[in-house]
Amino acid sequence: MSQPWGDGAVFDRISHRIEELGGAARQQDIGSAAAVQAALRRGSITRPTRGVYALPGTVDSVVAAAVHGGMVGCTSAVELSGLAVLRPSRIPHVSVPFDRGRRASGVRTAMPAVVHKERRVRGGRAVGVAVASVDDALARMLVCCDPVAALVSIDSGLNKRRTTAARITAALPSNAPALARIVLSRADGRSQSPLETVARVALVAAGFEVDAGRFITGVGYVDLVVGGRVVVELDGFEFHRSRAQFREDRRRDRALVAEGYLVLRFAAEDVLYRTDELVAAVACACAQAGVSRAIPHDL
Repeated sequence: MSQPWGDGAVFDRISHRIEELGGAARQQDIGSAAAVQAALRRGSITRPTRGVYALPGTVDSVVAAAVHGGMVGCTSAVELSGLAVLRPSRIPHVSVPFDRGRRASGVRTAMPAVVHKERRVRGGRAVGVAVASVDDALARMLVCCDPVAALVSIDSGLNKRRTTAARITAALPSNAPALARIVLSRADGRSQSPLETVARVALVAAGFEVDAGRFITGVGYVDLVVGGRVVVELDGFEFHRSRAQFREDRRRDRALVAEGYLVLRFAAEDVLYRTDELVAAVACACAQAGVSRAIPHDL
């Protein structure tokens, strides 16, 4: 007689149980050791590290949450939510209960993570993997990440109506630094891409008045208007996918010039890697247009 874990239905139950638990879990939460080993041999599940099992293709942040006994948090949770991130996380971010100890563990050492102790995370042993809410994840980014990176994701959340500034504020830890609230006050849900956020932040820091996502009759929405006179258009990596789009952008430029605007176009590389040059070029255009600027300020 065959053993019960040799039946295909058991393999399905094991993988289904892991799916129910978020994609990764410890052996004691998914079934008997023999059934788990049979599913592993069949290839319906994987073992990323000792004692932790996952569905094939499960992302590192989910596996890390199972390993560390917490939930996917901060920028890793934002990535899973589908909101924009400036740079994907190289190391997963995991949220654990505030009172969780950090005794040495070979299993955890094998799966490095940025571990955040959160009062909002329920104590006790975690069963399976949960993902932090968008509000909580964005609030944690304000404490953990570079201000521009945090603003890119917050702008995306506001633009897609997945959060509000009030909800992010409510989710901030009580001991969050004042800078977190200052950065949040600079968020703008009219920005529709990371490029727009990065350029806007740099230009505002240089003292310019910047209007994001303005609608101009006969043209449509433009990326940024600086000082009311200079239009800054930002062309992403997928730019010029067709000749029709290329022609339409030139028509828009001509229409803007006819309305009295100066138009500057920048590629993604200009925004992300040559930001100072972008600011200098816009400053020159503003000087020609008679646009003054206030005292520069940083985030």
